[in-house]
Amino acid sequence: MRFDRFTIKAQEALADAQSIVLDRNQQQLEVEHLLLALINQKEGLTLQILHKLGANAAGIVSRLEEEIDRLPRVEGAGAGQLYTTPRLNSVVEAAFHEMANLRDEYLSTEHLLLAISDEKNGISARIMKENGASKDDINTQRIKRKIRGAPRRAD
Repeated sequence: MRFDRFTIKAQEALADAQSIVLDRNQQQLEVEHLLLALINQKEGLTLQILHKLGANAAGIVSRLEEEIDRLPRVEGAGAGQLYTTPRLNSVVEAAFHEMANLRDEYLSTEHLLLAISDEKNGISARIMKENGASKDDINTQRIKRKIRGAPRRAD
């Protein structure tokens, strides 16, 4: 991952997700860890988006906690080591595509949220949708205008 292309908030979210993994004695950094970290960010955009959508943020957090608790734990020699799963790598790649589509220079928490919500057969995407936050909901022009301001201009 090219962290030099991430905003500070996106970098913080990944670091927070890693902390969640390590605090639970897990090894695999999953999409669910990242989404939980995004929602828990102080002054973060993700929770603002969920509130503007009228989504059930507490329901999302609760379900994410359940899913994370189901992941394997490691004790002994493997404890403290972590790796990024192929699912999370795919989501980050999709976030870079969102960044390019929005003609942004840096990968932000908004791009990560859009990519997570669009993951095919993804647990986090399903949880979000069940709680009122599908990609279509997030991607509406009404919400984008409230979050991003006016569309970018190239002239």
